[in-house]
Amino acid sequence: MADILQVIGALSTVIAIIVISFLLSIWKPYTHVRSLQNKHVLITGGSTGIGLEIAKEAIAQGSYVTLIARNISKLNEAAHQILQELQCDKNRINIKVADVTDYEAISAAIKESFQWIPVDVLICNAGVAKVGYLEQMSVEWIDSIVGTNIRGTLYTLKVALPIMKERSFKHPSALVLVGSIASMYPLYGGGVYTATKYALKGLAENLRLELFPTNIGVSFACPGFVETPLLSEMEDSVTVPILAEVAETVTFYDRNKAENPRDVARVILGAVIQGKSFVATSGQGGKLLSLLTAGILPADSFVNAVINMIILVPMRIIGYVYAVIWINHRTRTIPVKPAAENFLAKPAEETFLVKPAADK
Repeated sequence: MADILQVIGALSTVIAIIVISFLLSIWKPYTHVRSLQNKHVLITGGSTGIGLEIAKEAIAQGSYVTLIARNISKLNEAAHQILQELQCDKNRINIKVADVTDYEAISAAIKESFQWIPVDVLICNAGVAKVGYLEQMSVEWIDSIVGTNIRGTLYTLKVALPIMKERSFKHPSALVLVGSIASMYPLYGGGVYTATKYALKGLAENLRLELFPTNIGVSFACPGFVETPLLSEMEDSVTVPILAEVAETVTFYDRNKAENPRDVARVILGAVIQGKSFVATSGQGGKLLSLLTAGILPADSFVNAVINMIILVPMRIIGYVYAVIWINHRTRTIPVKPAAENFLAKPAEETFLVKPAADK
């Protein structure tokens, strides 16, 4: 009997190895852009921060780049900086002035860029951020964040995708949507910003399905807190001290540990070349969050799928236990306002917003 069990165990192991090997062999990445050499990379929000560093890294790998941004002086400064640092041919850089929230402007900029050189990699990076409790956010701030982060991305894609689809069958290409750690984990005090970044994650997943029949790979990149002008703008927009205090605790924010934008740029372009559909740049914490929030679409590799299954259950249990402890703590420590008790003690007729007419 023992011998039979040993044989069964050995056979099971062999079968498992064969199945795993088979799955590993047929698991293919979604993108087909194997190198950036002589490719055209178009970047919105390309004059500063992550966008500028992506441009530098792309040119360092042999690409042509188009930078699109709203401010001509910043674009010229960015182009000059690239030329000074990389000593590259100026004909490798194309700049276009356009606000992504202006459909006519971004449409013209993208079409002219395709006429210059057909675009192989489109990186939707333009974004703005402000921090504040939702009720304290001005309508102008809300319109700016939602308009740039969501509408601007949709406008860019609406113009670029038809052109990319036409040539993708013979010329494989790639699309990158730049999200944020706020696409995976709520940014306390940044409800509007978080909402837009969660929306971009959903858009990226939907595009993976829509573009599956084409040779356009879709990557969604989630940087953490990166040392850029945008991070400074977020800090400067905080007007309530307690908000910053709580946010630092809840999001583990530490400006001294902000990511280097050049490292982030390398990870993002690496995702294009390696065929990764979902990549986080913020170390092991970002990697863990990306696994926990990957959704139901197929993972980039069989190994990632297995890791996801292994860690998901214990992390969910830990999260549930933490939530129970946290909720119990909060409900025990937050005092109930006397006004609430007085309201409940009022006679029923006084709770009507409009008192019923008296009987005649």
